Amino acid sequence: MKRLALKEKIGEGGRLLSYAAGNMLGGGSQMITSLYYLNFLIFAMQLPPLLAGLVTGISKVWDGIIDPVLGVAVDRTKTRWGACRPWLLASVLPVFVAYIMLWNHWGIQSTAGRFAYFLFASILFSTAASVGTVPYEALLPRMIESYDARASYSVLRSLLAGMTNALSVWVFEAMVTIKETADYTTQIPNFSRMGTVLGLIFAAAPLITFLGSKEKAKLFVPESVSFSGVFRQYGRLLRSRIYRRTLFLNIAGSFVSYCCTAVQIIFILLVFNNLNFKIPIAGVTFSLVFLAVNWEGAWEVMSFFTSTLLMTKGGKHAPFKLNFPFHIVGNLLFLFITKSTPLWFFFVALAMSGFGASCISFIPSCLLPDLPDVEEAISGKQLEGSMAGLLNLGRQLAQGLAFLLSGALLGAFGLSEENATPALGAGLPLMSVKILYAVIPVLCGVAMWAFSRRWPLSAERLAMIQTKVAQKRSEGVAVLSPEERTALQEVTGLPTEELWLARTQ
Repeated sequence: MKRLALKEKIGEGGRLLSYAAGNMLGGGSQMITSLYYLNFLIFAMQLPPLLAGLVTGISKVWDGIIDPVLGVAVDRTKTRWGACRPWLLASVLPVFVAYIMLWNHWGIQSTAGRFAYFLFASILFSTAASVGTVPYEALLPRMIESYDARASYSVLRSLLAGMTNALSVWVFEAMVTIKETADYTTQIPNFSRMGTVLGLIFAAAPLITFLGSKEKAKLFVPESVSFSGVFRQYGRLLRSRIYRRTLFLNIAGSFVSYCCTAVQIIFILLVFNNLNFKIPIAGVTFSLVFLAVNWEGAWEVMSFFTSTLLMTKGGKHAPFKLNFPFHIVGNLLFLFITKSTPLWFFFVALAMSGFGASCISFIPSCLLPDLPDVEEAISGKQLEGSMAGLLNLGRQLAQGLAFLLSGALLGAFGLSEENATPALGAGLPLMSVKILYAVIPVLCGVAMWAFSRRWPLSAERLAMIQTKVAQKRSEGVAVLSPEERTALQEVTGLPTEELWLARTQ
């Protein structure tokens, strides 16, 4: 029996790690493109900031358009491998090829030609990544049912994403050496090599999850639906109060995150002498960008441990109430940083921002696996893929808006590929960077914090919903007490008599 128990624990640990590995695609690739890609397009490919913002912004809008369609397609997939896993396998090769294309210009010289090519490459990568990330988001509720177990899986996937972010930055900084903006054009071959290495890592993520995970058999396979029917289905999903709240947190968090990362390097470039600042540690020198990104990331990883403790005490939304204010205050401090500001003050702001930033993607990823159970109480269908698709739509549209806004503001305030130096760019361009790096994140952050203070779905309520759904499916009717009816109404935002769970026929 002990050997059997040990084997089961090892098997469960393997499934947990293989599931978490899939988040390396959504986490690591997004980190590199959001942190470095706008700078690559502006300073290496010599695209004006507005065009560079359009490349990334339009590709995200496209991503948001296809994600709902992919979500519905996942719900209508039924194979011997399950509904989600075949899509993970299908994404592997396209992710690898498209990521290489992001960092190569293949000798195209004209501005218009480069704009058109990188727009195509970005759209292709967004599509390939969505084929992997949408079913990945839908996979967890099809693997396990326990509220606490889902939280453990979500914690590990977020923790591994943070570690992948750090690894990606290490790979980038090791292969692409940037001292000042003039170096970007000399580093073009290194960008290409870096894209190949990271492309292999990101393409391996969905493959690992495919090989190491298992899905429950589908109880319900929706009928075929028209294109217009897809959006009617999403309209029905938005009836759920808790889904709307999760969607808002997801959209606002993505917007905040990508406004910050899109201009973080430019902020350091304009304030701290054009990336020339280096710090010797144990005989090794690191750029300030490298230290700043990893310092902030280290605090983000550390906050997962306090977040886990808070979730056990106050529910999955609790870290948002207590950890996220650190992110708001940290971003507020960036407003007051100038050339004369001591470097320690900048690192304090980074630590506070990083400690609270973990909640931005961590909390929605913890909440999402429980929502299909709520939807089943509403409509009798779980629709994991559709829910993930709509959530990804919101995330991608928010990212697209962040990049479009970044490019437009930087261009409008006078930043160009030729003047990004402290001497020429520390006036109006720096003001535009601070709007994106501090003002917008603070305003959105306060709204998110206030919105998350009351959360209607607890472990006890989820267990009640799952039990009553099982009773409804086996006996044709679920017996609901007055207290249970009140709880269902608070979670769904709908009158109890409208719920599938409460119907007698």
